[in-house]
Amino acid sequence: MIPNLGIVAGEGELPLELAKLYKLSGGQCFIASISGAKTLDGFPCKPFALGAVGGMIQYFKENKVENILLIGGINRPDFFTLRVDLTGGALIAKILKQKILGDDNLLRIVSDYIESKGFKIISPAEILSLGAGTNAEIGTGAGAGFETRAGQITSKKVPSEQDMADIEIGKNIAKSLGALDVGQSVIVADGYVLGVEAAEGTDNLIQRCAELREKPTGGVLVKMSKSAQDMRLDVPAIGVETIRLLAECGFNGVAIEQNGVIVISPESTKQMLDKAGVFFSYI
Repeated sequence: MIPNLGIVAGEGELPLELAKLYKLSGGQCFIASISGAKTLDGFPCKPFALGAVGGMIQYFKENKVENILLIGGINRPDFFTLRVDLTGGALIAKILKQKILGDDNLLRIVSDYIESKGFKIISPAEILSLGAGTNAEIGTGAGAGFETRAGQITSKKVPSEQDMADIEIGKNIAKSLGALDVGQSVIVADGYVLGVEAAEGTDNLIQRCAELREKPTGGVLVKMSKSAQDMRLDVPAIGVETIRLLAECGFNGVAIEQNGVIVISPESTKQMLDKAGVFFSYI
């Protein structure tokens, strides 16, 4: 029997998809929702304020959770005004001592603190590699859900020469900024960088950049992991909703790092690519 899994679930599709996969593999999940959701498709789910760290830890201990997955989008709070419980206050004190507080550094502090309470923080890759009825893929690893073969997702639409040039620009920008722990996504159109993902997340980046183009349509989204990415934490992912939003905002396509970005529900994502007329490319 595989151990009980605790999921600290933010926004997006990935928390539920991974919970479903873990259940199919014979495991039991207990979800601490910090997105405001009170139910998550039949899984045991309890909503928590972001600062209620002690409450989450107690919830997981009561349900004999051994491993914890931190997954889903979370807006960075104002740590000086965030309401916290006693345990959350101790964690905030550790965070505020840091001189440099990029996303990766912040998440490592949080994960180290949780592990000091007797849990193990695991990567989504460990769930995907269980290989039972997978509904996601990533560019490296083993098992049915941890895809190793290049180019598994294809699209009917293919990138133009300008799109390929924009992808190359986006890739170089993402690599440079990733080394500084800044962003995972870049949008480029006609040789111009329209935006880099900040605290707002990929969806808001797409909407923001759509308003900055000189033309009403065009441009590409480039998504990569950071050079020092801890793949247990803040793993970059795309899925159906990302593709739908790109199409709604008139972008040509998306290019992702072959070995560093999760594709949620790959079959559904492929269907949406072709329905929406958006290209998909690996870097």
